[in-house]
Amino acid sequence: MNRNRFLRVCAASVGLLALMGSASLAEDNYPSRAIRIIVPYAPGGQGDITARLISDHLASAIGQPVTVENRAGANGVIGIDALAKSAPDGYTIGVVVASHALSPALIKPLPYDPVKDFTPITTTAITQMVMVTTPALKANTVQEFIDYAKAHPGELAYKSAGPGSNSHLFGAWFADAAGIDMIHVPYKGSGDSMPDLMSGVVHMGFDTLPAVNGHIKSGQLKLLAAGGPARAPQYPDVPTVAEAGIPGFAANSWGMVLAPKGTPAPVVERLNKEIVAVLNKPDVKARLATMGAEAVADTPEAARKMLESEVKLYTDLVSKLKIDVAK
Repeated sequence: MNRNRFLRVCAASVGLLALMGSASLAEDNYPSRAIRIIVPYAPGGQGDITARLISDHLASAIGQPVTVENRAGANGVIGIDALAKSAPDGYTIGVVVASHALSPALIKPLPYDPVKDFTPITTTAITQMVMVTTPALKANTVQEFIDYAKAHPGELAYKSAGPGSNSHLFGAWFADAAGIDMIHVPYKGSGDSMPDLMSGVVHMGFDTLPAVNGHIKSGQLKLLAAGGPARAPQYPDVPTVAEAGIPGFAANSWGMVLAPKGTPAPVVERLNKEIVAVLNKPDVKARLATMGAEAVADTPEAARKMLESEVKLYTDLVSKLKIDVAK
């Protein structure tokens, strides 16, 4: 090796070592500036509320500003794509909900892989959904609803928060498992559907308990079953859909904090530690409970396994049910 080439190799090596050293130093000093949380949904939803709860407490814990940026659109795809394309340095993270795992089965081509392009930090919470009906319908149990639907094929309708939403999937899943013929009526969101559900324009829907609890208490909606694998603590005498005769049915929603793929392990560990501590605070748990949510606060590894499992579940269901977002 001649002298000039030797010097160039040495200079390159020194530069590489310096770069590695600076990266290590940056991780050691993390966080040294503001953190941004992308919420790929409109303000006011559970993902947004959870992100703001995390933001408020995390900022105090790390001594740096933590801002929330809503980037809604295309059922979350716009904001999630922005997260996937962000620098993997821990200064941009995101909060997603269950529709993140549903998107690959419905939106093709999706500009990102919902698992491979992200580094899970933690699952925030799980929210149980419930099956509610209009009071105009003379059915007070799941079986009575099924019997009525079978006696009136194609006459009953279930509402959803939009084509491809989890409430669309759960309504279609229920109808298929129960062997009944129902019409899907999509709305722009849960709130938009309530007047029609209460008046009997549509007859049934799956929604989060906080979204419908006031209407249940006022008698404007009837609660027939808890959608998830366990009964709702607020209504311990109301069975789950599975207990009522649809084995294996489990309708719930969840939240998760993600970072871009390639985020350094020490940064992921720090974020997990701090956000888990936030989620385990009594006041945060209490706030989540008012939304019908139960804090999870798990490890990055557990969050990834859950995400992979949910993507497979939804992909299999969409294929089996032949759900098309254009319908």
